[in-house]
Amino acid sequence: MSNNIQRNKMYGHITIAVTQFVAIVLLASTAMLPFATTKAVLTVCILILLALITFWPLKGSTADKAIPFLASLASMWCATLALKGWLPSSVIDGESEVSIHKFVAAIRPYERWAVNFALILVAATFVSFARQMFREDRSNLVRNLSHCLTASIACAALPGWLFLPSIIKFTFSVRVLELGVLVAILGLFVVLVLAGLSHLWIKDAQYNAGTVFPQIGTALIPIMMCGMVVYGAGLAMLLVA
Repeated sequence: MSNNIQRNKMYGHITIAVTQFVAIVLLASTAMLPFATTKAVLTVCILILLALITFWPLKGSTADKAIPFLASLASMWCATLALKGWLPSSVIDGESEVSIHKFVAAIRPYERWAVNFALILVAATFVSFARQMFREDRSNLVRNLSHCLTASIACAALPGWLFLPSIIKFTFSVRVLELGVLVAILGLFVVLVLAGLSHLWIKDAQYNAGTVFPQIGTALIPIMMCGMVVYGAGLAMLLVA
């Protein structure tokens, strides 16, 4: 019995590691494409969202899945609109002067998505709370509410990966290359730390009966949350440019 438990734990950790590796490789490789990078990264984000819904690792009903799903779709739509139009690959004009025109054009998508992201989280929080209040059976209310909000934050943060192509472009165009590389390294470090947290989460995880491969969903939640890290790294890259 103990051997089976240990074997299942090992398989769970392996599943998480492989899932996260595949997700990060897909996101990074599509972000480095020479054309249609936003559409390619968006496609991967949609696949990750669908995978989370399919391999749902949290407690809750279909309604608890619908709220994060809709939050993610709204966030994707807002991020896509924010990134639409001309985006400079560098804010440097000439040898070392920062072009205000290019800087404003580059930072505007970050401002727009930040506002939309905050509004989406407020709406998701309100709807999640109202959903729990209207339940006839309010058992495990705090747990269900926290699970729904966690999933909503992760799903809404997922489109932050759409800013990854701009980070790749700006890394080698900043005035001080070392600063750009440092921002990229720090961002990667935080992504790896968040990804590693899922190995701690599965220790006390309690899945819904009949859930298929919930470890995949557990692995994807921190990767989705890393969208906020990517967004922050992109914003930092602009500021050090």
